[in-house]
Order: sequence, then C-alpha cells, then structure tokens
Amino acid sequence: MRHVHTWATVLAALCAGAFAFAATPAGAADGGELFVVQGLPGRTVDVALDGDTVARGLAGATLSRRIPVDAGRHTLTFTSGGSRLLARTVNVKAGSSTDAALHLPVDPTGAPVLTLFDNARAPVPASKASVTVAHLAAVPPADVRVGGKVLFANIANGEALNLVVPVGTYRVDIVPAGATSPVVLGPLDLTVKGGSLNRVFAVGDPSSSTMRVVVQVLGMASTGSGAPGLVDTGTGGQAALNSTGASSPLLRVPLRR
Repeated sequence: MRHVHTWATVLAALCAGAFAFAATPAGAADGGELFVVQGLPGRTVDVALDGDTVARGLAGATLSRRIPVDAGRHTLTFTSGGSRLLARTVNVKAGSSTDAALHLPVDPTGAPVLTLFDNARAPVPASKASVTVAHLAAVPPADVRVGGKVLFANIANGEALNLVVPVGTYRVDIVPAGATSPVVLGPLDLTVKGGSLNRVFAVGDPSSSTMRVVVQVLGMASTGSGAPGLVDTGTGGQAALNSTGASSPLLRVPLRR
C-alpha cells in the first residue's frame, strides 16, 4: 500500500505545519510569478530562466522563492550536477501565478516530469480557506476523506484538486482509491488558514523512504462573503464533496503538463 503511506505523510505533516511557506500576491499587471517545487529526492537542482539562473541549489522537497517573470514565452531549464535534466517552454500571462513542479513519474526510475499548476488565486472571504492537494509522488492514487466522506478522490501523479471550505478544523483520514478500508491514517485534525490558498505537494518515492511534503500558503484578496466552491485542476481525480458532504458542480481549470 505505497500510496496509502504517501498521503498519510502528507496529512500528518500538514497538520503539524511542516514546510510552511508564505508568499506575496501575484505580480504586477505586466507580468506574472513562478514558484519552483523541487520534488526530486536525493538531487540538488539549479533552475535557469532564458539562460539566467533564478534558483540555485534547490534540494528535494523544497520550494523556490517567488520568481517575477515578464509576460510572454520563456524557457525553463533544470540542471543537476552540471547535467541537464529537463528544458521546457512556458507561456506566462500577465497577472498569473504558476507553480512549476519538477517531480518523479509514477515509475521512480523514469525521467523527471515538469507539471505546471495555475494557482487558484480567486479572492475568498476571511472566513473561507482555499485548499489544494497536489500529487507529485511516485505512487498510485489514493482517496482523502473528511468526516467519513470522500473529499479528494482518485488523485493520480501530476494531478491537483482544490476546494474552498469554511475556516476551521477538519477530521481527515485516508483510504486506498475506490475503497472504504483499511483506514490507515487518522482521523486527524486539519486546520486551514482563512483568506489564503493552502497548497500541499506530496513528493518523492516511498520505496526509497524519500517521501516528503511541501506546504505553500499564498495570500489572496478576501471578499465579504461567498459560498464554498469546487475547482478540479486534474484530468482524472475528483473533488467529490463540498464541506457539507453534498455533491457540488465542478469548475475545471486546465492542468498543463
């Protein structure tokens, strides 16, 4: 049950507040911002933007500083020990906020993968929290339940799911994808920060004991009111239930890979 232990690690670390990172709001109107998630265990990675180094010596399970980028097409290059791991052309839109996640595929012996996530930066009221879980680990899917109901279903490698919920503490446990047992973690008490985007990245490979979690908190403009909403940013998994346990419509946001 490798995937079960993966998500157990994610939730336990999030509940403990591990690897927290606070960032500023998205960049000026004439540009955007990038954050690099370094999800390759046992490697130190340098990142170049159009040939200029913008992040140096990123260890596994770390997050770069905010990188302001002009709008337009740019080339991201990732190197380790002087060898190029991957190069990718990205299109940055004005006012955008993007996580560029370098991570393992499901097969940990495969070549590194770059997945781009558009941050869900729509304003939420101070009484609400936006929560995203991103699966970047070399493991099969798993389900995350809140209050006994499946909240994040069948999350696969390279997918992320987002849900806006009232600020509070939630009882969370984990089961294999599509199953109701065994419950291998929890229930745990998970507290989320209001008026913010709370992002959780699971990275690494449990078969080599390199599972880690990165938690990123991005500030957002808050509004006076608003009902919880769902955003499915994956192509296979589902954000299945809202905070009341009722089914909700999904607003699909492209996950670029």
